[in-house]
Amino acid sequence: MITPEDFALLSHWTHADRIGADVADPDGTAARRLAQAGYLVPGYAPGCWRPTPAGHAARAEYTRAHPVGRRVGGIPLG
Repeated sequence: MITPEDFALLSHWTHADRIGADVADPDGTAARRLAQAGYLVPGYAPGCWRPTPAGHAARAEYTRAHPVGRRVGGIPLG
């Protein structure tokens, strides 16, 4: 299962939030690690990423395993 930090980064890229992703992963190492794991692929512009179906599935699994509301970046959304 992905870590809370991985979940937050995948969530940023799911919503094309480059600023949030840059804050969460300033040097890009976590994004490259998630890409090597098959969760992200290069996006629309250099330095941008988009989640793969496996990335979306990992986010869904994390959300099901942590049922205290939906969380993005550790912040409950409901």
